[in-house]
Amino acid sequence: MKRLPIITLALVLALSLSACGTSSDMPSQSSNAESQSTTQGTSTTDSETTYATSATTDEKSTETLGEFSQTSTIEETVMIDEDGVKITATELKYTNYSVEVELNIENNSDKDLSFMSGTIGYSCNSVNGYMINDGYLNCDVAAGKKANDTISFSYDELMLYGINEISDIEIGFYTSDDDYNHTYYAPQQIQTSAFELHDYDKDCYQETISSDAAMNTYDYDITYFSVDSLYSENGVELLSSGIMVNHYGETALLIELENTTDSMIDISTSNIAINGLVVDSYTWSSDTISAGKRCIIDVNLSSALESEYWDIYGIKEIGSVSLSLKQKNADGDDITEKIPVEIKVPGAKVEFDESGTEVYNSNGLKIIFKTIIEDPSEYSADMYVLLLAENTGENTLSIDDVYDSLSVNDYMTDYSCSSQELKSGESAVIEINLWESSLEKNEITSVSDINEVEVGFTIKSGRDTLDEPTITISIE
Repeated sequence: MKRLPIITLALVLALSLSACGTSSDMPSQSSNAESQSTTQGTSTTDSETTYATSATTDEKSTETLGEFSQTSTIEETVMIDEDGVKITATELKYTNYSVEVELNIENNSDKDLSFMSGTIGYSCNSVNGYMINDGYLNCDVAAGKKANDTISFSYDELMLYGINEISDIEIGFYTSDDDYNHTYYAPQQIQTSAFELHDYDKDCYQETISSDAAMNTYDYDITYFSVDSLYSENGVELLSSGIMVNHYGETALLIELENTTDSMIDISTSNIAINGLVVDSYTWSSDTISAGKRCIIDVNLSSALESEYWDIYGIKEIGSVSLSLKQKNADGDDITEKIPVEIKVPGAKVEFDESGTEVYNSNGLKIIFKTIIEDPSEYSADMYVLLLAENTGENTLSIDDVYDSLSVNDYMTDYSCSSQELKSGESAVIEINLWESSLEKNEITSVSDINEVEVGFTIKSGRDTLDEPTITISIE
């Protein structure tokens, strides 16, 4: 699949959300969200509530959002002072687009050091109790020297989580020397002048994301939202789940998790399926949740399965989205196995289309050829061979392509191919990306130029190889 790196919803969906805080200049969202929600489906217990938001009701208010409050201040705060390293937060500054934490960094060690935060390798920053992907730092400081630098949090990134005023910021730093030795420092908190007034028990994210004010301001819809408790493992609780569609027609699954333990936990998502059709069976994302914090995980369904493919695979609406959640501790050791979670949309059809041309059927695996399409964007002339694999046997199967095995019209062609792992009875998308540069060399400029595609696959059950077929797809 065309998998995107881990990015925030603001970037994935080109939107941002409103805020909920202590500032008096912001409109109240709670009454609006509650009054606009309507019951949908039947709850299994009194404490579980599944509802459609104002996006699915007949009437919608014209309310819009206020501005981000820029009044919070901090006192000078020493965040780290050990091993010859000292980091001091000196001031909060507000720009037109972000709030910035001014830092004074001292390297009193005998080695040159790089100071980092908010990177893929160590991203554990939070604001007002919500994990935030923002807050990047990369600052080089020679031995015995000092530096001034800033860590920035965009208003859109903060407002995405229902934050309009800074009550506290936690930042995790790490250092690296010239020999690539790393030292990781646990997140340290900076409290602001608004800290004592902030209600940390209030779920600002939930009441913001489903409000008319946020949807009117940023032109998106929450088509489904639920606070059903669908996951509770090792002190990590699923607080809410929702489906968002932005004004570009892109769709995302939103999952809100809370870590109620006293330890940092890494949680990964995998086995993404739409309406029961597996679109990515391997790790999709990995997020850190610090002790006592909440985290919003976004799964861009329009990236997991390209929007242009939905009709090809017979997905007319989202009836269900499923995924697996797995926990690790800060040392990378498994805490839990993969636990499946399924979000069902009441009243929506859970279906996909398995029809097509059968090109393989053996060893408990059937492969169907769906079609070949050209890249829908104007920036690429790649082409895509779309297949559907169905596990008709009793054992879990994995399917991978044989490296450098593909040809188009008997000409070797550069490509990439998604791998999948299927449990008994599951079906999955297999996408083969034919690269533009290689197609051009072979004088293939459109799908109509393709007569035949040949590719090899390896089919395994565990470590045992069941078959290595060469599949030929003839285009009539």
